[in-house]
Amino acid sequence: MILAADIECWITLHSVSMDPANSLTGGQKKRRYELTHFLRSRRAALSPADVGMRSAGGRTRAGLRREEVAVLAGVSASWYAWLEQGRPIRVSDGILDAISRALRLTERERIHLYRLAEANPPLPAPGGGPSDTDFFQRMVDTQLMGPACVIDRYWDVLAVNEQAARILHLGRDGNENFLIGLFTGSHGRQYVDLPRVSRHMTARFRLQASYLADDHRYEQMADRLAADSPRFAELWGRHEVEEFVPTTVELDRPGQGPVSFVLYTMDLDEAASVRLLIYLPPGVTGPQPVRE
Repeated sequence: MILAADIECWITLHSVSMDPANSLTGGQKKRRYELTHFLRSRRAALSPADVGMRSAGGRTRAGLRREEVAVLAGVSASWYAWLEQGRPIRVSDGILDAISRALRLTERERIHLYRLAEANPPLPAPGGGPSDTDFFQRMVDTQLMGPACVIDRYWDVLAVNEQAARILHLGRDGNENFLIGLFTGSHGRQYVDLPRVSRHMTARFRLQASYLADDHRYEQMADRLAADSPRFAELWGRHEVEEFVPTTVELDRPGQGPVSFVLYTMDLDEAASVRLLIYLPPGVTGPQPVRE
């Protein structure tokens, strides 16, 4: 019986052998080594009984055999051996998910496997609940030096402190989404340097969308914003990308005029792309903000 993975393996191996550009960089070699170590460690942590298989005699080592993982994942033993050995083969998302199930990987381990295999990290499995929102709210409420909020992977606002609601209008009045409010709501009107801030945020959104290319909601958000905001359409067309780095912003404070803050971003849940955004007065110890 010929498995689909066998065909994929044959095509991949032949294309690899004929590709002169297949030499691995130092970083790729390290990821391959880490991939080998990770798969072997997860395989060694399972027994046949853990996965509903009978234990055959003659075992000299604890854990599953490669052949058993291959059976559970629905791939050939030779193909799985190549993967575990860190050979330069390309792996589809479907195969990585099948291996994740076979090895009983957690959600974070599944994402780790994707990265080691040089594939786009998958969307996190649905999870979380009201308790998460309560925790996020308590977290932002402790931030007293400036506005603070928590956003999810789509930049929807999950929690805001009193200053973020009062100064930035976040979480209300059409500003329930950080990015949409920046371009089409009253949130954006609170920035003295809005053209610069909107450029930074569009580049960050573009980079995040590239990591989650299979999630069509990013495309839908971009299409909606481009239709509603000529400024976003112009920035989106530049295809600029940028990491979430500390950035100096100026907010318009009634009675005070422009007030500078440094916008810091911290990952609360990397797998789910949940981030804490804190606006701190200049001089607070931390990474140096980006200046143009």
